[in-house]
Amino acid sequence: MFRKPAVGIALAVAFMGAAAQAQQTVTIVNQGGAPAEAQRVAVFEPFSRETGIRVVVDTYNQELARLRSQIETKNLIWDVVSLNPINEAAGCEEGLLEKIDWKSMVDPRPFAAVGGFGECGAPYLISPGVMVYDADRISADRAPKSWTDFWDVAKFPGKRGLLYQPDQMLEVALIADGVLPPDVPKALTAPGGVDRAFRKLAEIKPHVRWWRSGDESMQLIMTGEVEMGYGWQGRVNAANAANKRNLKIVWPAGYVNAIIYLGVMKGTPRKADAIKLIQYNLAANTLARYAEIMGLPPANADTYPLLSESKRADLPGQYLDRGMMQGGQLYINFWLDNGDAIRQRFATFVAQ
Repeated sequence: MFRKPAVGIALAVAFMGAAAQAQQTVTIVNQGGAPAEAQRVAVFEPFSRETGIRVVVDTYNQELARLRSQIETKNLIWDVVSLNPINEAAGCEEGLLEKIDWKSMVDPRPFAAVGGFGECGAPYLISPGVMVYDADRISADRAPKSWTDFWDVAKFPGKRGLLYQPDQMLEVALIADGVLPPDVPKALTAPGGVDRAFRKLAEIKPHVRWWRSGDESMQLIMTGEVEMGYGWQGRVNAANAANKRNLKIVWPAGYVNAIIYLGVMKGTPRKADAIKLIQYNLAANTLARYAEIMGLPPANADTYPLLSESKRADLPGQYLDRGMMQGGQLYINFWLDNGDAIRQRFATFVAQ
């Protein structure tokens, strides 16, 4: 006569156990590849060991539409989202992300140099977009030294690899057209700035192979399909380490600094655990572990003293003034107001 209640109790215990397990799982989405693998080793696995919260990883390519669809259908798959500066601002404005007072949870002072916290997102990395070439194929005396060289297909023949994305590429085009990197936001947002960038891109367009992922950007260079290309520093470091290659970054030419944020999806029932994961990710010792693998500049200034001398040598160092920052209200508001039209124009431009 006690079997039926025993079964009921067993089912209840199993249900509560499954519910507890579900509550202790957080899903984060990033762009995959080598940076995601470094995050797994440096961040997610230690976080899980220390907290008991399991981290599930998904990938996307900064498609804001995939965030919108989850919110609109109320079918949340992700809890934590990796975001570029434009998507952090747009996602926050559209109500796709939770508004969080990060300054009440994390000391804001070490993050001041990168612009501090967003209304929704917390900065954790800087991802420089740089000019890169294979030094085993191009000797130092023949190597490009500026974006003007990159555009000079007569002096430096061969294909170029560029990102299939207007933000970053319009900025690089303006640098190639003579704008100093720190002045690019002002030049881009000025009347005629976008037209000027597109005109410059048109000069090199017949010689471009457009890439859509970080892995593809490195494959194009390593296989010799392009002579030189635009790529993200972390991908360059990872390609050199994994494949024993000699890909070189041309820091003096100028580069685009994309701040990478972490945000929490609006309405996630795992908000508390999502915040815990982001706080853990922002810690100086966590970012130091990550930087030792990927060599990317951390957003937390307290991380730098913890880095090995070799990793500090991988950073821009003396060329900090050659970086163009994807940040500031002028720049972000410009992309929020004009981004959709520019992206459509860019897609048409590439397809023509």
